[in-house]
Amino acid sequence: MRSLSQRATAALVCVCMFFAVVVVGIGAAGVLGVRSATDTGTSITRDELLTSTLTAQVGRDMDAAYATGEQALLTADPGRRSQLANELYVRLVPRVDGELASLQRLHASDPAVEQRDLALFATQWGMVRDLLSPTFTASGLQPARAARLKAEYQPVSDHIATLIAAERSDAVRGQARADSSAAVTNWLIVSAIAVGLAGAILVGWAGSRRVRRAIEPQQDQIDFADTLQIANDEEEAHQLLQRHLERTLADTAVVILNRNNSADRLEAVTPLPPGSPLMSSLSRAEPRSCLAVRSGRTHHEDAQRPGLLACPVCAVCPGHSTCTALTVGGEVIGSVLLNRPAAYNPVEEQRIQESVSQAAPVLANLRNLAIAEIRAATDSLTGLPNKRAVTDTLKRMFAQASRTGSPLTLILLDLDHFKDINDRYGHPVGDQALANVGAVLRGVLRTSDFAGRNGGEEFALLLPDTDVSAARDIAERVRVAIIDITLPGVDVSLSASLGIAAYPDHASALDRLERLADAALYVAKRSGRNRIETATPANEPVTDTEVVAVNRHLEPHGAD
Repeated sequence: MRSLSQRATAALVCVCMFFAVVVVGIGAAGVLGVRSATDTGTSITRDELLTSTLTAQVGRDMDAAYATGEQALLTADPGRRSQLANELYVRLVPRVDGELASLQRLHASDPAVEQRDLALFATQWGMVRDLLSPTFTASGLQPARAARLKAEYQPVSDHIATLIAAERSDAVRGQARADSSAAVTNWLIVSAIAVGLAGAILVGWAGSRRVRRAIEPQQDQIDFADTLQIANDEEEAHQLLQRHLERTLADTAVVILNRNNSADRLEAVTPLPPGSPLMSSLSRAEPRSCLAVRSGRTHHEDAQRPGLLACPVCAVCPGHSTCTALTVGGEVIGSVLLNRPAAYNPVEEQRIQESVSQAAPVLANLRNLAIAEIRAATDSLTGLPNKRAVTDTLKRMFAQASRTGSPLTLILLDLDHFKDINDRYGHPVGDQALANVGAVLRGVLRTSDFAGRNGGEEFALLLPDTDVSAARDIAERVRVAIIDITLPGVDVSLSASLGIAAYPDHASALDRLERLADAALYVAKRSGRNRIETATPANEPVTDTEVVAVNRHLEPHGAD
């Protein structure tokens, strides 16, 4: 799932990067387009400046032609006049005509108003040119014609100055407009790129969050399944399922219900919320009381809209309840009851179903394992813990007593003349006797006490937080209860001998505690049976009886 999340995020990042590249590409194309437009504008402006320059050149050459013609009309020297006339007709007038023709070509695409103004200028020059014809300049001194030339040239001079100023002004304005337009366009494009990149980043961030939100439930589901596999026991697995559902489903209270077939009860195996109405509905509930358990399917209860058949268990809950059966191999082992004010949507219902389906086989396996462990530690005849369980429990309870400094009493019990019963009445009667002793021990001892079959006809009793005096009282009740046992169809009287040793009164080590209890049992046997004996205190020397008991302790079973 982590790799799936990474792949989804990577794909989203690639999409956003592609989007960003496209935005940058569009922006770059726009910038290049603007630059091209700017270059075109600059070219046009350059043409304007070229036109302005050419107009100025026309003006200078016209001024030169006018000045040369005026000198030719006012000079009395024929040689000088001939020289001026040659300058005028060979170089200046043809140059002005050529420049004026070029200027008209440059203005060929201009508006009609500007073309008429240029035509007027050409006409004015034509009038001046007529006054500068070779006929007049070769006729000698002509002051009157010079005055007329001056009068005719003044409008041309004024006109050329106006044209030059207008051309320059147009060129400057055109360049300014081109620069301004390019700057604005560039700014807009850069802004669009920035907005596009910000949009790509925002889309990527939002998409990444959405991907994470979409994948998180599945990740939670995988984490739950992984954690469930290392659950220690059924109780821990129940708690994991409850916490997982309450964490992933808002405002939800979860209760795990167990189907106890042996007691024909439906029991809550997780704590009920304080003041929960389930306390009363579960007090006498049978497995069939839960409609989910009865049908093997998910059952819904809505307090606002009761169904045709109300569930006796969860109908008392306010709001909306969803109860899903825990099914393994077609067998319903319990149910998971969820309750909250609002109904669950289809996605949440699917999540509930997946969680319950994942938990059901694990719970079943843990239950089977617990049953197997109990059976492995239980004596099948008496129903009491067997020798292995006795040894483990004795070690655990002795360690606990050592840590806390509390007393612990060990009682070893051995049935009297049990071999004779087997030999005389057969093993079935002996087995029945052992089974009845097991029932007696379970009935006489306290909840905190422990009783187990130590092997053969010997039993071990462990009494925590119990001193020697109280232990003797309990041992006496056990001895009397065994005497009262009757076996149907046979006339058999049962009795037992009991040996008592206590920590710390008699021993401070576990192995010595066992030997002393066995020694006390040996004394009870040798003193006439059907009696209780207590071990020698720890500060007294080891007796011959204890030595014999030590040797006996190493044997499989004590004397009959």
